[in-house]
Amino acid sequence: MFNDDLKATMPSDHSSAVQSLKLSETDSTGPNNYLAATNEKTGYMHYGSLTSQYDTLPGSVTTLVEQASLLCRVRMFPDCHTTFNLIDINFRRHPVVAYEEFLVHWAQWRLAESVGVLETAMEGAEESGNDTEDAGLYTLLRVALAKAELFTKGDFAAARQSMREIRNWLQGVDIVLYTDLQVACLAHYYFLILAIPQVTGSFDPLTFRQIPLAAPEVDLLNITQLRQAMQAKRRIRDARLILSFEVGFLPDELAKQAACRSLIEALPYADEHEPVWAVESAVRSMLAQSLRRAGKVVEADEETQLALNLLKHAADCKSARPDKRTRLDQMKATPFANSKESFRSWTQFAQEDLIKEDLSILLWCLEKIAEATLETLQADPSIENKALFWQCQRRYESLLQDLGDVYFLYMSQTALSLFDELGPSIKMHEEFHTQYPNFALWTLMIAGKRTLALLHVRIGQQDQVLKIFSEISDLMRRQEAFWTENSPAPEQDDAHDVRMHGPSKKDGSLFADMMGTEWFSDWVDTGYIGLGREVRDFPVALRPGLPKGVNPFMSTLLDWLQRAVTKRELSAAEQRCILDIAQEDDITQEADLAATFQRMEPDTLKVRLYGHSDNPTALTRWEAVYAIFEDWLFHRVNDIETKRHILLGALQTEMLDSLVSTTRYTDIVESAKKILDLVPRLNEEAIRHFEGRKVNWRNVACLARKTQLAEEDSETLWNEQSPGFCEVLDMYKVSLKECRERGHLMNEAATLFFMAQHYHQGAMLLRPAAFTAFSEYLDAANTVFDKSRESWKVLEGWAKVEKLLSAVQEQLRLTIAPLLTSVLCQLPNEEARAQTLWATIQLAKSNGLGWLMQTNDVAESKPAEDSNRVDVDYEELPTLTPKELSSISTDAGGNVCYVDWYNGSSPGTTLIYPIIVSMTPDGKTRADTVSVTWTEIDEIVDKFSFDESDLRKEDALPFFQRLNPLIEPLATITEPGQTLVFSSIGSLHRLPLHALAIAGELLIKRNPVVYCSSFTVLNSAFKKRKAIEATQAPDPKDSLPFRASLLGDPPSQPGKKALRTLAQKFSTSAQTGDALTSFNLTAALLDPKLNLLHYHGHATFEEGAPKDHGLELDDRRFTLRDIFDLELDPRPHSRGHHITLLGCGSGMSKTSLSNDVLGLVPAFLYSGASSTVSTLWPFDDKDATMYTREFYRDFERDGMVDLAKANQRATLAIMEKRPALYHWGSFVVNGYWMLKVG
Repeated sequence: MFNDDLKATMPSDHSSAVQSLKLSETDSTGPNNYLAATNEKTGYMHYGSLTSQYDTLPGSVTTLVEQASLLCRVRMFPDCHTTFNLIDINFRRHPVVAYEEFLVHWAQWRLAESVGVLETAMEGAEESGNDTEDAGLYTLLRVALAKAELFTKGDFAAARQSMREIRNWLQGVDIVLYTDLQVACLAHYYFLILAIPQVTGSFDPLTFRQIPLAAPEVDLLNITQLRQAMQAKRRIRDARLILSFEVGFLPDELAKQAACRSLIEALPYADEHEPVWAVESAVRSMLAQSLRRAGKVVEADEETQLALNLLKHAADCKSARPDKRTRLDQMKATPFANSKESFRSWTQFAQEDLIKEDLSILLWCLEKIAEATLETLQADPSIENKALFWQCQRRYESLLQDLGDVYFLYMSQTALSLFDELGPSIKMHEEFHTQYPNFALWTLMIAGKRTLALLHVRIGQQDQVLKIFSEISDLMRRQEAFWTENSPAPEQDDAHDVRMHGPSKKDGSLFADMMGTEWFSDWVDTGYIGLGREVRDFPVALRPGLPKGVNPFMSTLLDWLQRAVTKRELSAAEQRCILDIAQEDDITQEADLAATFQRMEPDTLKVRLYGHSDNPTALTRWEAVYAIFEDWLFHRVNDIETKRHILLGALQTEMLDSLVSTTRYTDIVESAKKILDLVPRLNEEAIRHFEGRKVNWRNVACLARKTQLAEEDSETLWNEQSPGFCEVLDMYKVSLKECRERGHLMNEAATLFFMAQHYHQGAMLLRPAAFTAFSEYLDAANTVFDKSRESWKVLEGWAKVEKLLSAVQEQLRLTIAPLLTSVLCQLPNEEARAQTLWATIQLAKSNGLGWLMQTNDVAESKPAEDSNRVDVDYEELPTLTPKELSSISTDAGGNVCYVDWYNGSSPGTTLIYPIIVSMTPDGKTRADTVSVTWTEIDEIVDKFSFDESDLRKEDALPFFQRLNPLIEPLATITEPGQTLVFSSIGSLHRLPLHALAIAGELLIKRNPVVYCSSFTVLNSAFKKRKAIEATQAPDPKDSLPFRASLLGDPPSQPGKKALRTLAQKFSTSAQTGDALTSFNLTAALLDPKLNLLHYHGHATFEEGAPKDHGLELDDRRFTLRDIFDLELDPRPHSRGHHITLLGCGSGMSKTSLSNDVLGLVPAFLYSGASSTVSTLWPFDDKDATMYTREFYRDFERDGMVDLAKANQRATLAIMEKRPALYHWGSFVVNGYWMLKVG
C-alpha cells in the first residue's frame, strides 16, 4: 500500500474532526439538531470545505450542507446521506453540494460512489456550459474526479491534465490571496504529487511544487509558506488541510513535529467560526504519529490521549462515533509480541460492530490482519498458515473490489510470490490484468509484470516470460513519454495488438508447443527481446543490450533486414519496396535506405508492415512486399531453416490477423487462402507447428466468404441449394474432414457448430432440409464436446469442478442450446414446441453440476469390481426424460409441477424475454414467454437489496414483486397446494421466487416451493435418496435408526436452546464450542448411516470470492473446496442425507460463466446430500429459532416427511409474527423434498 506518510494524508483523517458540543443523555432530538445545538452554544461554526462559495446557494441548502458536513465529521454516514437526500433535486448537482457529498463518500472510502457524484455534477455543468464559465469550482471537481479515477480506474491521465490546469490557474496568484476553494484544489494537487512516485517516472516534481507562488528568498517549502499564511489569516481549517500534505514533503520527523506544533500554537488566535477543538484533535493525532515513528512513544501516547479527550464531547452523542479513528491510531501504535498476537488483536478489533460499520477503518484492519498472516506464513510455511493467509488476503481484496479501489487492489497483487504458492499468485495477477485491461499506472504495472515474470520463470514457462518482457518494454516506452507536454494520454496511445507472443492457442499464439524444440531454444538464446532495466533480476538465457523489441519474431526480422541491407542481400529496389509500405516516400538515396532500417525498432516495423487495427495495409501493397520476403527467406538467408519457415508463416499469419476485425471480406478470404497454400511448402517441423491452425484459418475464410456472398445474393444466408451456400458448406466440409483425420476434437466441435450456424437462417424459416441439417450438426457438436471431456476422468472433487468452470471450450458449448432454442421457438405446433424446448433446456442445464453428478452416479452404478470411474463413457450419459420426472412425482404423491426458466439469448439470436417451460402432473409440457424482458429483470435484481435494513422496509416486498410476471403463466396451469419445483437460471438463483404473488396471493401461501439448479441435479438427488432408503434396513442393534448429526454455535441464547432441544429430539448431542471443528464435520458427512445433518452457526459468502464461501467453524472456515473434495465413497448407500444450513446467507450463490451455480448448496448436493435447507441472506437468529421448531415438528413420528410443506409451514409461522420480507423470505429447500424418518 501507500507508505504511511501518504496514507496519513487521506481525507479519512479529516473525519476525526467533530463538533464542539455536548448533548445531554436525555436529548433525543437526533442528528437534525446537532447544528442548532452548535449554533446556540458557539455561534455559527463552519464544517463545510467551501464556505466562501455559499453565496451561490440558498440559505436552506447551505444549512443542510453544513449539517451533512458535521455529520460526516462525527462519522455518522447514514444520517449524513439522509441529509443530502433532503436537498432539493435542482441543487444536488450544484458543484458545492456535489463536492461536499464527494468528501463524505471519500471518507467512507466508497470510491465508486465518489466518482458517481462528481460525474453527475460534471455532466450537468457540461450541458449548461458552467464548467467553463465557473472554472474555479469545476477545476476543483475535475481534480477531485481525477484523483478518484486514479484509484477506481488505475489511470493517471486525467490527473495529469488537472495538475496542469491548477498550475496554470494558480501560478500568478499571491499566496496570501488564496480562498478556501484554491486551498482545496491545492490539497488534491499535492496529494497527486505524493502519489506520482507510485505511478510513473520521468516526472520533475519541482516544476509542480512551484505552486503555490511563494517568496523565493525564504528557505521554506512553498506549501509550508502557504500553511503559515493561512495561520496568519486565522484560517486554521485550511492550515490543517495544507499541513496534512506538507508533512509528506518535509525532510525528517523533527520538521514534521515542528510544523504540527506551529499550527497548535496558532489555534488560540483562530477565527471565531473555526472549530478549534476539531482541528487541534486532528493535528495532535498527526503529531503523535510522527513522534511514534521517531521512537518517542511516551510523548506520542500523551498526544494521542489529548486528541482523544478533545473528541469526548462528540462521544457523548448516542450515535456519534468520532473516536474510531483515534482508537485505530492506538491499535496501530500497540506493540505486539508476535504476528499471531497481532492477528488475534486485529481480528477482534475488526469484529466490533462500530468498526465493521466503518469501511475505511475496516479496510485498515483487514490490511493489518493480512500483514500478520503473511509474517506468520514466512515464519512457518505450514499448510494451515497458507490457508489462513489466502483466506485473509481474499477477504481483504474482496472489500477493496467492493469499494472500487483498483489502485490498492493491484498493489496487493504484486507481493504474492510465496514459497510454492505459485499457482494462486499467477492466477490472481492474470485475473487482475483481464478484469482491468485499462489499468495504466506504469510503475506499478512494471513491478507487477516483473513479479509475474519471475513466477513464470520458476515454473519454466519461458514463453510467458518472453510475452511479459515485451509487455514491460511497451510499458516503459509509455512511461517515458507520459510527462512529455504534448504526449497523448495512455488511452490514445497506439498499442497495436501483438498476437504473436500470447501463450494461448485460441488467440493465435506462435509460442504454443514451442518449448523444448531446438529452433526455439536457439531463438531464445539469441535474446531478441527487450528486457527493461534490470536484466540481472531474471535468471533466463537472454542476451542483454539489444534494442527494445515487441517479440522475438519481429526482432529477428528487423535484425535480418538490417544485416541484409549491410550485406546487400536485398537490392535497392527491394529495400525501397519494403519501405514504400511504410510510406517513406522521401527516401531517394541508397544510403538513406540503410539508415532507415538501422533506426527502426521492431514494434515500429510491425505497425509499418501491417498498418493499424482500424486501417490495415492494403492487400495489393502487402503482396508485393511479401513476395520479396518469401524469395529472400526461402532462398537467400543463411540461417536455421525451421526458423526461416516459421518466420515466413508468421508474417502471413499477422496479415490475416490484421484483417479479421475489418469488413474487407475479399481480402480476408484471399489472405487465408495464401497462408493455407504456403504451409505445405514449409519444412516438416514448420508444418507441424502450423498444422493445428489450418482449420481456424479456413473457418475464418468461410465466415468471410459467406458474408461476402450474402452481400451479393441474400439467398446465401438461408437457401441451402444456392451456389454460394454450397460453396461455403464445401469449405467447412474440408475443415471437418481434416479435424477427424488428425483427431482434433475441439476443432471438430467448433467446425460442426459453425456448420450448424450456416444452416441457422434456413432453420429459422422452418425449411425442412435446413432444419434437419441444423439439428444434426448441433447434435454432433454436442457429442464431440462430450468426448472432449474424456480427459477429465482422472480428476476428482474440486479439481473436476474447477476444470468445468474454467474450460475455454465450454464457452462455445454454451451457445448450442440458445441457438437451438431460437429455432424451436418458430415451431407452429404449440405442443411440439413445448416438448422440444423442454428437452433442449434440460440438455443445456445438464452440462454443468448435473453432468458432474451424473458421472459419479454412473460410476457408482457399476459392480464393485468395475467401479473405477475412469471407465465411465461420458458420451453415454443420458439426458433427463419426462418419464424420470414422473417417477419423482409419483414417489412424492403425484401432485407436482416442474417449472423451468431459460435465457435463450445468444450471438445471432434476438430472444429478449425469458422462456418458462412447465411440466404438469399429467406429464404435459407447456412453453410460454414472460411479459418482462431480461434487461428489466436484471435492473430489478441489481436494485433489489439484500441488506437487512432494506429488507425490513415495507416497500421491499412490493418492489420485489415487480417480478410477478415471471410466474404469471402458473396461474392457469397450477393449483393451490400443488408442490412447485423451480429450476432457475442466472441471477434468478439468488432470489426468493416464493415471495412473488399470483393474483395477489403470496406464492408461499398458495404452494409449497422447492428449488434446484437443474432437474438433472434433482434426479441425481432423488436416486441417492431412494438408494439409501432401499439399503438401510432397520438394525435391531442400532439404537439410532435415524442418524442425525448436529453442529453449530448459534449467536443467540434462544438459538443455542433450540439446538439443544433438537439434539434431545434426535437422542444425540450437538457439537459446539471447541468441538465445532472441520474434523468432526467431515466425519459426520462421511458417516455412511447419516440421515440428517443440522448446522446452526456462522456462514460467510463473499461476492468477490465465491469459492471461499464456507461455514465458520472453531478451527477454520470449511469452504466449497473442502466440500467438493470430500472422499466420495463409491457405495451409493453412503449418500442421500438431508442437510439444514442455518448460517447467514448459506444459500447465497454466484452464477459462473458456464451458467453453473457456485455455492454451499450445490457443493453439498454434489458431495452426497439429496436435500438442503438454506438461507438467501443473513438472518435474525430469532427467525432461525422459530424456523427450527416448526420445520422439525413432523420428525417426531416415523414415516415420510414432506420437506417442502415443512418449509412452507415454518415460513408462514414466521410471517404471522414478523411480516417483513427480511424475516421469512430467506428460507428455501433445495433437492428432493421427501425424507423417510424412522
